Amino acid sequence: MPGLNLSIGGKQIVLALSDPQKFRDNTLRLIREIQSEGHNLIVIAVNNPSGYLMDLYEKNGIDTSRLWFIDAITRYAVGKEEKTLPNCVYVNKPGDLTSLSIAVSEILKKRQAEKPVIFLDSVNAMLIYINTVDLSKFFHFVVSKLRILNISGIFLAVEKGLDPVLISQLTSFADEVVDISEINEAASGEDRAEKIQ
Repeated sequence: MPGLNLSIGGKQIVLALSDPQKFRDNTLRLIREIQSEGHNLIVIAVNNPSGYLMDLYEKNGIDTSRLWFIDAITRYAVGKEEKTLPNCVYVNKPGDLTSLSIAVSEILKKRQAEKPVIFLDSVNAMLIYINTVDLSKFFHFVVSKLRILNISGIFLAVEKGLDPVLISQLTSFADEVVDISEINEAASGEDRAEKIQ
C-alpha cells in the first residue's frame, strides 16, 4: 500500500475505506506505512480503548513510542482510566464532540512542530454515539484545523456501514479517498490501493 505521501505538498486528508473482515489488518498496515514514511501519529480512539490498542500495536511491531492517543472509550466503558498512559488524553465519551475537539486542539498545539498524522480509528464507531449531521460538523472542524496547521489526517471507515450522504460529505472534505479493502499482504511493493472517483 505504498504511496500515501502524507508529507507537506502530498495528500493531506485521506478517507480510507476498508472491508469489515480486514479492518484490523488494514489498520495495522496503514499505521506501519505512516510510520515508515517517518511520521508520528495521533490516534483518535473511538473504536477500542488506548490500552488495548497499545498492546495490539506492540504485538504487531508498531513503534508505540511514536504514538499519542485521544481515548474516547476507556472512561465511557469503565468510568475511569484503569492504567493511565503518559501519551494519552482521555475524554469522557465518543459522543462528546466538544471534549474531542478540545483534545485535538490541545494535542496538536503540543505536537504541531513534529508534523504528526491524525488517525481516526473508526468513522463508523462514532455513528453509534452521534448523528450524521453532527459528525459532518465535527469532521469539517477537524479537517479545517488540520489544513490550517498543514497536518495530515486519515479517517478510517467501513464503507458499507456509512450513509451515502455522509460518504459524499466526507469525500468532499478529503484530498483522496482510498479503498484499502483489496490490500494483499503478499503484494510485492506495488500500490494495491484503489482510488475511488
